[in-house]
Formats: sequence, C-alpha cells, structure tokens
Amino acid sequence: MILLGLLTSPANLITVFIGSGLSLLAAGMYISGNLKSSDREKNGDTAAVLRRILPFGLASFVISTLLLTGSYHKVISEFGNDAYGSPLMDSGACARRPLRFAPDPNVPREYHKFDDVLLIVFFSHPRYDVNLDFYHEVYSDYFPNILYIGPESREDKGFDHSYDVFVDSYESDEDLSDPSFYKMAGRMAHHMLYTAMQEHPCYSGYLWAPFDTLLNVPRLEQFDQSRFWYHSPWGRPVPNPAVDDGGKLSNGTHAPPANLQPNSTEALLANWTGWQKDWWWGDPHVGLEPCTSAYATVRSEYKDRLAAFTGHPTASTDVRFVGGSADTLYVPGARRGAFMEILGAFLRTDCFLEIATPTALHMAVPYNEAILFVDHWWIWEPPKNATFVRQRWEAGFEVDTFHTFHWGDNDSDGVWQGNPANIPDVRQLLKESAERQKIEFPVKESS
Repeated sequence: MILLGLLTSPANLITVFIGSGLSLLAAGMYISGNLKSSDREKNGDTAAVLRRILPFGLASFVISTLLLTGSYHKVISEFGNDAYGSPLMDSGACARRPLRFAPDPNVPREYHKFDDVLLIVFFSHPRYDVNLDFYHEVYSDYFPNILYIGPESREDKGFDHSYDVFVDSYESDEDLSDPSFYKMAGRMAHHMLYTAMQEHPCYSGYLWAPFDTLLNVPRLEQFDQSRFWYHSPWGRPVPNPAVDDGGKLSNGTHAPPANLQPNSTEALLANWTGWQKDWWWGDPHVGLEPCTSAYATVRSEYKDRLAAFTGHPTASTDVRFVGGSADTLYVPGARRGAFMEILGAFLRTDCFLEIATPTALHMAVPYNEAILFVDHWWIWEPPKNATFVRQRWEAGFEVDTFHTFHWGDNDSDGVWQGNPANIPDVRQLLKESAERQKIEFPVKESS
C-alpha cells in the first residue's frame, strides 16, 4: 500500500527512482572495486556485480520509499497540504483521526452539507454535563465531525464527559480578584483552536464556535466553504432571500462588525483605564503590547495582507489590529497552514483571544479572496435562547450565530439547571430559518 500511494504522485515516483538509482550505482562501484580475482575469472565481472548489488539495490529501494513516505506524511500532518499547497481531503492521502463522537455508519443520514467540515466546539470553562448533551443532540444531525475541546474537568462538575472532551488547559485558569489583571479563563482559548487544527489536519474546513453560541445551520449552509467566514468590517454579505441588504454591510440590516483598532498603539496603552471602558486594547498583560511583539515576528507578506484591509502600511509605526468576538469563525482547509503559522506567532505571547484570532484571520486571507460576513451577535442580556433570533427577524435583521446562548438557567435556588425544552425550540427555529431561506432542510421531531 505504501508503494501504491507513492506511485500515484509523479514527484514521489521520480524521487524514489533517482534515490534508488544512486544507491545502486554507489553499491555497484563499491562491490566492483572489491571483487576477488577468482570471482572475476570464474563468473565474469558483470554476473558477479549483479549478484552482489541486487540485494543492496532492493534494500535501498525499500529504505528510500519508507523515508520518503515518512517525510511526505510529516508535511501532511503539519500543514494539511501537499507539496503544491493543495488541501488533502482524500482519505487515501490523509487519514482522519477518529473522533470521540462519530455517527453510526449503519444509520443513514439525511443531511450532508458539512460532511467535510470539522466543527470545533470549545469550552472556556469545564461546564460540560448537559451543555454537551443538549448541544450534541441538536447539531450532530448536521455536523458528523465534532470535536469538543476544553480544560480539564473540575471535581465539582462530576464525572460526566470527563473522557469525551479533548483536554487543552493552556492558560485556562481564572482569577477575577485583581482589578489590574482581570484574568479570564478564555483569554487564551485560541490555543484550543490551534490544537484542534494541528491534531486534525484532514478537513476541507474548520468551523470554530463555543458551546454557548447558537448556530443557524440553514443560513450557514449558504456560505462558500472555500472562503473565510467572520464578522469582518470588510466582509462580503452572503445573499439572503429574507433580508434585502442590497449586497452591502452599510445599509443597517446587519449585525455590528468587529472593530478596527481605534487609535495608535502608543495612545491606547498610555490612556487605558480598564477593560470595562476601553476594552482590551491597552491591557498591559494581554493587550496590544504582547500582540505587537507577536506581529513583529510574522512574515512580511502576511503583514501586507492586513495592511490592505486596514489602510495602515506595515512600514508605518501606526499598525492597526482587528478586535472583536471570536465566537464564530471558519477557516478553509486550503488556508489552514497559513492561518496556523500566524496564530502560532500570537500564541508565543499572551495576546488576547479577541485580538489575536481576528487579526490572524485577516492576515491569512489572500488578496483576491473575500471574507464572508457572518451576522454574529454578542449579547449579555436576556433572552439568551431562540427567542432572541425571532426578535431580530421581526426587526428586519438576520442572525447567523449568536453568543451567549444558554441551554439552561438558574432555578429558584440559584443553581444552574439544563432546560430540555431548548432542544425542540432550537429545532423549530432551524425549521423556521429554512423556510426563510427557501430550502429543504431536515429537522428531527423531538420526542
């Protein structure tokens, strides 16, 4: 099988035979020079050489093949692309690692729009329990490949799902007691995104969202999976039969976009009064200071791509970053390597999730490709359920995704409890959304 896989690539075939040929030549020269005179007299020079070099030649062919195979699959595992930059989705070229939650192959599935996409569901806190149960109950009908990732489980949250989540606890500790360093658990959650993409390189795209973000699947079905998705201020709206936006973000029918850094780094650092008023730009621990040091290490071609959006040349001292919610974004598999390279630079510092991730995305987008605008809403007031979406619809807007969505609420004693009624309600919402989009869309009847 190894040989067959290699022989399907002309570049590999040539490399193998050149390497083996050189090995044969070297072996022949060595043995020819060391043949005994009796061998030459008895069997002739040619026959003696062939007899002695054939075993060495075959061995060198096998060794060359194995070495090449190892290096070839190392490229795949690190970048998800072949030598020419093409995404490797063929299972023969890139075998996907098994996921903890995989659909039963014996049960037919009706929906296949996201069969080649990995949905990465992250938890900033280990609040798995019914959050994971309810989430999976709804979205596994549409996303067969789901990776749940988060910090190690807390004892007070019990045993449920302690073996079902890919554990990544990188800087996931939380301490909100110091006003000068408001240490949120999710400040470095982009490490989970990097981990998920690193460990699972064989998908045509990666959709990233936390467990408490509602996904309007009939809307996301309309998005081109070969492009980046984000609520970018330079994004291109995705056509929507339910909303007449004239193809523009500026006509007042879309969710607020992410933010361009509003002032120079020097000014924001000097005048920062706290994240509540000035957001995270000037925070001395996770703000622009560490982000700028990360930016300095990124290749110039990626800096130029960011400058093409912001209008602030890389040569100036007034470089501007992009900041905003990182609760929904999509990375096409063909751009995985570039995005991870840039995100990795930011992860070498403490640059905040909501600066590092959107900035890395804008640096990874090729000049000739649009970012598709996600109507993503970030809310902190009730209703934190499907009712919010219906209210936005009534007001003439669309909701592709929103955070914060709650799968439950506090009971009369102040203890959080999951609410199973959210499952049929979200399913009904998806049905209503499909009707707005004028598409056929399967919705399971809740028992």
